[in-house]
Amino acid sequence: AVCSIGTAKARKKFYMAKFRTFILLALASLILPASPARAQSEAGESHGPRPGLSIGGRAAYYRSKGADSGDFAEGLQLRYHLTRRWALEGSADLRQEEFGGTKADVVPLQLSVLIYLMPHGYRFAPYILAGGGWYYTHVYTPVNNYDFRFGPHAGGWVEYFFNTAWSAGGSYRYLWTEDIHSQDLAHPLGRNFKDKGFMLTAAVNYSF
Repeated sequence: AVCSIGTAKARKKFYMAKFRTFILLALASLILPASPARAQSEAGESHGPRPGLSIGGRAAYYRSKGADSGDFAEGLQLRYHLTRRWALEGSADLRQEEFGGTKADVVPLQLSVLIYLMPHGYRFAPYILAGGGWYYTHVYTPVNNYDFRFGPHAGGWVEYFFNTAWSAGGSYRYLWTEDIHSQDLAHPLGRNFKDKGFMLTAAVNYSF
């Protein structure tokens, strides 16, 4: 009985080893032919902007003329590349600034047109941009004030393409945003704070 049990265990190990070998060979047969084809496909594709959709997360730094200090923010950007040179970008950020001791939450919703300057195929792709933004603003005063403000912007910078899917880049844009209006007990007639200034972004994008 002991001999038969030992034989059964040995037979089980033998068949398990055969099964593992079969699985490994099956995986290798699927992966190995695909890998050269994929490498050849990627090698044949040039880098740089290409028509399609990309989405990315970004960090932003805002510096308004009327603010007590600059502010860091986080957001998302969505780009639709119409051609290798032209693209549309929609973005949203969340920032909080302080103007003369008055705090304000601002959600910039921006729409921009991007023009890439280099010929297609370069990993470094500088661009210029211009557009407009709608700035949802909540001012913290004794009476909370909610407002939508508008302002155009313009700027540019560069995007670096690691491969056909991933890229990273940054932008500088100057914002001509409407002033922030605040009204409190100390200023019953209200006062305006200049929200014009510049914005820096750094983003990582994934292209579909």
